Amino acid sequence: MSATVMTATGTWSGATGSADGVRDVTVDDQFAIASITKSIVATQVMQLVEAGELALDKPAGDYLPKDLDFDTNGATIRQLLGMRSGIPSYEEALVNADGTLKPLLTRTPRRHWTARELLQLVAAGRTPPGTTFDYSSTNYVLLGLIIEQVRGRPLIEVLRDGVLSGEGLERLIFQPDEAPTAPMAMPFGHKNALDVGGGYLPSMADASTGNAAYSMASDSPTLARWWRAFCAGEIVSQASLTEMSTFRFADRYGLGLFDIAEGVTPSVGHAGWQTGYVSWAGCMPEDGSVVVVLTNQELDDIGGMGAPLVRAAQSD
Repeated sequence: MSATVMTATGTWSGATGSADGVRDVTVDDQFAIASITKSIVATQVMQLVEAGELALDKPAGDYLPKDLDFDTNGATIRQLLGMRSGIPSYEEALVNADGTLKPLLTRTPRRHWTARELLQLVAAGRTPPGTTFDYSSTNYVLLGLIIEQVRGRPLIEVLRDGVLSGEGLERLIFQPDEAPTAPMAMPFGHKNALDVGGGYLPSMADASTGNAAYSMASDSPTLARWWRAFCAGEIVSQASLTEMSTFRFADRYGLGLFDIAEGVTPSVGHAGWQTGYVSWAGCMPEDGSVVVVLTNQELDDIGGMGAPLVRAAQSD
């Protein structure tokens, strides 16, 4: 596990445990950060909204490639961001109900999946958009394609010129367009995981199926720097921050953000689960503190992973 806490009085980072069964984890180790990717992609969408290139309440289909044969269910950009599109997740074809991977992934760990291939896995059923919250990574694969279509450039290039352009963010990477570099914490601490997975965390197949929904990797200090800049209004405006962090429904999910430390203190952030990794990150708007916790084990209580550090930051 690696963690970073930032407060007005300073920054602390710490690490414990094994990176690969041989070497100890350090605070500089990269971990897969899974669905924290969604917050970063959502922020890129909001930059395009601020630039007048996207409108939150226009149909998502208006911005997708014309040759893309996919039923967007009449959902708007806002509904994709907020998990209220009514579109099922492609992950149902890849992951069993108990979280184990289906053979479609395990048999080909080095396969590179494209966004269009992932969309072909989505089941036909739809519910009316805007009616219910349904956590579906398909929403963010579509948003990635929309960003590319609007800017006419690969998503990684847009991100690097946009929300990942800040100083000290080089180790916050978008896989598989960017590859992780040493030091790295292997999934489950398995020594040979990098060789099996083709050099990506946790594998080429897992990273590429993550696409714009859960493909990124980072070390904890770098990810904390991104959250500090985001919550300080240095990446998008305060108006966009308010829009993203307005939790209108009982699910406590806004636009790519949720109340990460609910029950402890007001917060905005995201958590993630991926094969061999769990991640938890966000900020506490009342005092600007930031907490990031990354582990290369799968924990049952993701929600409680960062709570002790949040309490420590608040007491500081």
